[in-house]
Amino acid sequence: MLKSRRRRQSQPIVLEQFLTFIVRQEQFAVPMAQAYRVIPLPPIHGDPHQRGIGLVTYENHEILVIDIGCCLFDDPLSTSETQKLKFLLILQPRLEGEWLGLPLTDPPVIERIPRDAIHPIPSNYLHWGSIHNVSSLMVSSQADQELPPIFIVDIEQVLHTLKMQ
Repeated sequence: MLKSRRRRQSQPIVLEQFLTFIVRQEQFAVPMAQAYRVIPLPPIHGDPHQRGIGLVTYENHEILVIDIGCCLFDDPLSTSETQKLKFLLILQPRLEGEWLGLPLTDPPVIERIPRDAIHPIPSNYLHWGSIHNVSSLMVSSQADQELPPIFIVDIEQVLHTLKMQ
């Protein structure tokens, strides 16, 4: 019996890496595997009607830039929120796929989260809740349940939603 306890205790904790960022007092994350780079926000072109979809060019790639307010809350960023944007998180969800840019006010932070801290979001929340295009919910500290959750952004769902508009 003592041997089995030692084996269980010696199992390594599997950590997942995410880039986390805050939008409207909520914390979000994207998997590090989908992140390409964070750069200073360049001028965004091609959105004369302020629909929240524009383009930037970076390293000879056209990057689709979306209004993160529309993407996550179905509510465009206000003019005052837009003026605070300073960084562009460039994502490459698939190696052969389209690049996507998320403008942010602050640079994202790398977090390593235990795999067992990642939990599904209740389906009723996904259907009726006010945050959209997220796949999972994770808690950054099992010891402190008072910390707010971190919503994992489902980049594939974001791209699918854009195609449906």
